[in-house]
Amino acid sequence: MRNKIKVNIISESEGFKAQGVHTAFVDMVDAMSKMPGIEILVNSDQPCDILHAHTFGPRYWKLKRHYPGRRIMTAHVVPGSFIGSLALAKYWAPISDWYLKVAYNSAEVVLCVAPQVKRDLAAIGVKSRLEVLTNPVSTERFFPSPKLRTQGRRLLKLRSTEKICLSAGQIQPRKGVAEFIAAARALPEIQFVWLGGRPFKRLTAGFSELNKAMESAPANVHFAGVFELEQMPALYNAADLFFFPSYQENCALAINEAMACGIPMLLRDNPEYAELYGPCYLAAKDPAGYAAKITDFFKDGKLRASLRLRSSKAAERFNVKNFSEKLAGLYKDLAKP
Repeated sequence: MRNKIKVNIISESEGFKAQGVHTAFVDMVDAMSKMPGIEILVNSDQPCDILHAHTFGPRYWKLKRHYPGRRIMTAHVVPGSFIGSLALAKYWAPISDWYLKVAYNSAEVVLCVAPQVKRDLAAIGVKSRLEVLTNPVSTERFFPSPKLRTQGRRLLKLRSTEKICLSAGQIQPRKGVAEFIAAARALPEIQFVWLGGRPFKRLTAGFSELNKAMESAPANVHFAGVFELEQMPALYNAADLFFFPSYQENCALAINEAMACGIPMLLRDNPEYAELYGPCYLAAKDPAGYAAKITDFFKDGKLRASLRLRSSKAAERFNVKNFSEKLAGLYKDLAKP
């Protein structure tokens, strides 16, 4: 074995740079490039000790035969990820389930970004070694900052005195866009900002319905579009509350990033969120519940202060150091002769 373990990390997400999966890829490459004893190549054709597919597609299938016994794959996607994301997903679910099973079984180790992902993959028959390794968040990039708060509000063209609920993600039914709009309609004195776009365009589930919902949204709802990664710390800091009504997530990077910025959280009342994040956030299940929680939040200064502290504390469990050390250990195990 060489002095350094050479790892080829491949990703098929270059065309989707505004997505959390691509940001997670960028963060992982940055973190592992700093680890002693590890040499990282990206999308390389050079011989390496290990092939790590962060996302999989044609590049992975072309290269995998050169790495018998030395393949790692990161699992961001489970069968439920397609429902409410892509058009007609329920009709081609048997094909997507089969493809995911084949893909994940082609790796020796599958890194599951949440405990629920591990359970979902086992349920569809994935027999590879399943390890839970959540997406990390860089506290060097994402942190609380009054200065960034001012910059973020300038980017959003909103006043310093505005009350802001922020969300981030693709505009699709799975993310709870309709509930976001409905909650905003009940609270016209508060500004609701959604960051993100629709990279799959007309292939997005509910494309026409979402267009109508956005066109008829009240004036306090702002679909601000896609921003560069470098701008996101300021945009998170601009928020008073991060409102994330998504029906299904595995380990949403937007949640991790907002928490690292010390932003209080309002999430859908899902058991997988409670398992991942613990009692650090407000929860509700429908527009009326969200509106009630938001109203209480802005009335109660002690609650706001407590939630800020809880967000920052929860973000610590996703720190880059723990992530890097565990992944380096897995690389070393696979690289053994």
